[in-house]
Amino acid sequence: MRADAQDNRRALLDAAREVFVEEGTSVALDKIARRAGVGIGTLYRRFPDRDALLRGVLVDLFEAMSAGAQAAEVRAAAYPDGPAAWELLVRTLADLGLGPALPIIMRERFDLIDDPLVATSMRQAIDAVEAVYRSAQAAGHLRSDVSVLEIQLLAGTLSQSRPTRPPTVDPDLLADRLAGVLIDGLRARPGNSGLPGEPTVFSPLNAEDRAAVVRAIEEDHQRRAKGPRG
Repeated sequence: MRADAQDNRRALLDAAREVFVEEGTSVALDKIARRAGVGIGTLYRRFPDRDALLRGVLVDLFEAMSAGAQAAEVRAAAYPDGPAAWELLVRTLADLGLGPALPIIMRERFDLIDDPLVATSMRQAIDAVEAVYRSAQAAGHLRSDVSVLEIQLLAGTLSQSRPTRPPTVDPDLLADRLAGVLIDGLRARPGNSGLPGEPTVFSPLNAEDRAAVVRAIEEDHQRRAKGPRG
């Protein structure tokens, strides 16, 4: 792919992720094209329809998760005196914007996880991320009473801190500080306080968990269809 075509694809994926978060997945595609700084024809050449664009966003996010996990392991191995792989991964995932983007797309178009490309990239991402965290837990570096899902949820909340930050605060500095607080709380140490209940476990790869999501989405659609009660 030519450099300009690659740049356009990157701009469209970034713009789509932002606009989907702001207005949902049914937003007019020309708004995404304008946000990306390209014409609607360029969007359709890269992504023939809305589903193709949604699949592109999901695959892009999952591939970024996999790449982040691999990069964290490589960097940690190259610099053993630096941050551990799991710490680097937490920071990487916090920067990806998973918190606001994935829940919206999955809630509105959960059926897309059955697409072969999406399913493959999702499974690879889950495996890659889990491998980093479970290795750290086995080594006693990451507290064992926290699930992979809970770490993901916590990292996802950091990606939502930028738009709500005070206007006088440097967003990069704030994100770095919040990531530091999160990592410090996840680090295994003798003084860790006990957490209530059991670790939260969920996987879209599990049939029962998927069925629960489908039921929740259907119930939400039914509530919305009824509208507010007078």
